[in-house]
Amino acid sequence: MNKLTLKLIVWHGMVAVLAWWVWSYGRSVSFNAVTGLNFSLSAGLAFVLLVGLIALEYILFPARRWAVSISAIVGLLFIALFGFTWLNLLAVFGFWLFNFYSVSNVRNEMTGRTKLNPRIALMSGLYPIIIGFFLMISFAAYQSQVMKDIERTERLPSQIQTLVQQVADQMFGSNIESSPKQKQAILNQVANDIYTEINNFFQPYFKYTPPILSFTLFLILIGLSWIFAWLAMAMGLILFWILKKTKMVKVEERDTKAEVLIV
Repeated sequence: MNKLTLKLIVWHGMVAVLAWWVWSYGRSVSFNAVTGLNFSLSAGLAFVLLVGLIALEYILFPARRWAVSISAIVGLLFIALFGFTWLNLLAVFGFWLFNFYSVSNVRNEMTGRTKLNPRIALMSGLYPIIIGFFLMISFAAYQSQVMKDIERTERLPSQIQTLVQQVADQMFGSNIESSPKQKQAILNQVANDIYTEINNFFQPYFKYTPPILSFTLFLILIGLSWIFAWLAMAMGLILFWILKKTKMVKVEERDTKAEVLIV
């Protein structure tokens, strides 16, 4: 077994471990009417590291076949944890297309340059990878227990009630002349009545919650993609620096031939 094969095995193994971690967390996300969605900082960091690791692999191993193997690893783990459905297969296929586009971007960025710039190369490959993950997350969310829990509660999250209380305080608080305790009781009653009316209004439409929230989630994640891209780029650059310092990768200068047009 040569060194290149060993590096590829180790790299794919790290991708598999991180993908398993991210998807395992995604499968356990829950919802309740008191706390809303439960998030994990460690899973978020694992996601950033996973995306940076994949983008860096496409720089170090730019052959398009590795986009297929990476997509297969992430996709198979996704299906193993979220179930075999046509929607999940479609999500995995979309993830593969975005990864194929990512490795093509990286190859185009690396080709023809006289000086290696890993930052630009990473950024050119990160966005398609991130969007591919967001696509899979949105498809999983649509079929998840989270959406069923939201639909079953037949009420909006408590964060909406808190927002209603804040708005009621700003709109009516200055007009209520009474003791602070009575004032707060009145405001709470007004906010509860408004929150109840909002829930009653939306109750017939809760059956449409899964597709609406899934699409909204995808749009929100796309809006936040630049944050994940910059964090993943920083992670990728740190990993690239470590690989250079440990002599696992080397940057060499070589003479190249170029065609010149003479008139």
